[in-house]
Amino acid sequence: MYTWRSGIIVAATFAAGCIGSVGDDPVDTGPGGESPTGGAGGKPGSPGSPNGGTQCTPGIASTSQIRRLTNAQYDRTVRDLLGVTALKASGNAAPSTLLATDQAGSLTDLGWSAYTSVAEMIAAQVMADPALKGNFLKCTPTGDGAACLHDTIVEFGRRAFRRPLTQAEVARFDAIVAKGPEITPNGAPEEVAEALLYMFLISPSFIQRAEIAEAPDTAGRFALSSHEVASRLSYMLWGTIPDEALNQAADQKQLSTPEQILAQAQRMLEDRRAQQMVAGFHRYYLELGTNTRWDSAQRDTKLFPVFDRSLIPILAEETERLFEHVVFTRGGAFQDFFLSTTAFVNAATAPLYGLDPTNFGADLQEVTLDPTQRPGFLTRVGFLNAYSSYNRTSPILRGVFITKDVLGIDPGTPPPGALETPLPEGAELDTNRKRVDAQTAGAACAACHHNFINPPGFVMEAYDAVGRWQTHEASTNAPIDTVADVLIDGQPVKVASPADLMAKLAASPNAQRQYAQKWVSYAYERDGHPLDSCTVSDLAAKITAGGYTILDLVTDLTQSESFRIRAVELE
Repeated sequence: MYTWRSGIIVAATFAAGCIGSVGDDPVDTGPGGESPTGGAGGKPGSPGSPNGGTQCTPGIASTSQIRRLTNAQYDRTVRDLLGVTALKASGNAAPSTLLATDQAGSLTDLGWSAYTSVAEMIAAQVMADPALKGNFLKCTPTGDGAACLHDTIVEFGRRAFRRPLTQAEVARFDAIVAKGPEITPNGAPEEVAEALLYMFLISPSFIQRAEIAEAPDTAGRFALSSHEVASRLSYMLWGTIPDEALNQAADQKQLSTPEQILAQAQRMLEDRRAQQMVAGFHRYYLELGTNTRWDSAQRDTKLFPVFDRSLIPILAEETERLFEHVVFTRGGAFQDFFLSTTAFVNAATAPLYGLDPTNFGADLQEVTLDPTQRPGFLTRVGFLNAYSSYNRTSPILRGVFITKDVLGIDPGTPPPGALETPLPEGAELDTNRKRVDAQTAGAACAACHHNFINPPGFVMEAYDAVGRWQTHEASTNAPIDTVADVLIDGQPVKVASPADLMAKLAASPNAQRQYAQKWVSYAYERDGHPLDSCTVSDLAAKITAGGYTILDLVTDLTQSESFRIRAVELE
């Protein structure tokens, strides 16, 4: 049966206002700068010492001209355009749950079919709900509705495509309206409007974040248009479409200089959506999320009766609250993540911190902890629970995280069979530290474990498997030894306690560079590209100099050449 929906797909061949093919679009990971002069402490956009003292390769990484929206970006875009957060026709599922998973490469026929199915559900839902319909139609159709629908094409198209439509695109969408009686059951204006919305939602100019401006510079690269810069800003800082102020700046070509871009970025960071983006980055930095160590903790409740699986979301939330507090409440810097004594505690987690639960309720409450025991996020019970074993602490898990994720040293893959190495027993092995040290003493393990992984993990033995402070081994009463030589910035450093380790990590140029590197990878949606190394060095140098807030760092990500200039992607 030839319905309006099949007819509109036929009409799409000439009315979509397409740019290229949806199937040609590679997808990078990320949320949603290039400054060869380097940097030092100061306000966003300020210059500094060359490359932060680290060799780098100046240049601009090539990027796809037609990157597809990620699934998270698709959901936020549909939310902010139309107010749709769940599909009634699909059990109130989020729209992206019906799409293919984020992936690089061409879009398959099945993937394209998913986009069309979701678009059909969204269009029908919007037009059936008066509140949602107002997000699409800003006028009331009269007569044949052509005038109102033309205005909708121009107004909604501007928001959906993140740029004004060309005259040719407007004409092609107007042609859809003219064909309304042929492609809808009755040709009623609201039926045609639904078909029109469907067309917008399957257009490559909606599904893709196209960057096709071709204003070359002297190096053969292309400066992004103001509308392309606005799209980069909004998807990097908010993960969604530009707002009216950003659209207006783009329309007036006021996004061509670093200063203009900086002013918008600073404004946008005051929006709640920026807090969500920063939270998303820190989940990435912490490896916190679904199907990670953070949500899969199990404990032997005979040994740790205080542990309950219901604590797991609370432990994750308290960690995220700490990062939000440092960034947005305190206006803090990288160093504060390791030095802050602020924590968020409720009656269930208070005993893990040695606090009286009767002083707390179900909601997390801000407290100040003992600075000798609890500085920084690595001493919070969220991290300590996530990186422990079923019936004991895990110096290896804690040590790997600190070595790899904090200091940026990749210890490599364990040799075959290493994970099956039993934990030794013996009267002389009266602490977990001694047992793990013996377990990893073999020739195949010792080089990585004894030099890199174990030492920071041994310092963290001051906390048991549920994150409580301990000075003696529970099973043997043997004293806990937290002194270790930890490799920091290429040198073994004597560390006496967790507080000592946190202070040294906060001051570590390697840890600072690792944090900057992760920000660049996340914000630019590419993982560790060599041509981003100067940007990383610039940001790291500013962190080292001090007085450089996380919000300064985020806005500086918009100040690089690579943020506003596109390099040609090589075949």
